[in-house]
Formats: sequence, structure tokens, C-alpha cells
Amino acid sequence: MNQKISGFHLDSENHWVADLACGHRQHMRHQPPWTERPWVLTEEGRRSRLGIELECKRCDEVGRAVAEAVREALRAAAVQAYEEGGLSGLCAEGRWELAVDALGATDLTPVIRRALSPDVPG
Repeated sequence: MNQKISGFHLDSENHWVADLACGHRQHMRHQPPWTERPWVLTEEGRRSRLGIELECKRCDEVGRAVAEAVREALRAAAVQAYEEGGLSGLCAEGRWELAVDALGATDLTPVIRRALSPDVPG
């Protein structure tokens, strides 16, 4: 996911790090074999890159984790509703409708919160 550069700072090893609008950070080293970035060595060069978008791999990881958690929660809700419909004696069409309704009724807020805070149990 692309994020704009909002600033720069030096890390503990004196390497320049881009501060991204999302709150994540990305190193902007000028030391081959990595990408050569001579502009990072000057204040003017860094200033010229403010607002430029970078691919934020952390945002991509978070997005994938949220998508997977949502997908699993919706699958579980649909399967549970479909099975409960069968136990209630509903026909296949009725069970399908019950499963589809369960998708719309599923509260995804706690699922998303857990996915965004993977260190929190539950």
C-alpha cells in the first residue's frame, strides 16, 4: 500500500529512515548493494522527497491479516448458520438464505481489532 513520506530521522546506526504518513517507517539507505539514494545524504534531497509515496510493506501485511481474519469469521458464521438451518429442518434454499443473512449480521469490529492487535489474546 502506498504511503506518503512525512519526514525523516536517523536510526541508531546513523541510517536515514523515512517516516510514513501511516506511522510506519522505512529505511532509505545509500549503501550498495541496496538502492543508491544519494539524495538521502542532504537536507535538501530529503526535503525534495517529502510527500512522495513509498510502498509500505507493513501496511500490506496488516491489510492481509485483516482480510484473512474477516474471511475466516464470515466463513465460520455462514457454516454455523447453514448447519443450524439443517438441524431446524430447513430445505437447502432456506439454509443458504440463513447462511447469507448470517454474513450480513456478523459483527466484524472485534475480528478487525484482534487482527490489528495480534499480541492480544482472544
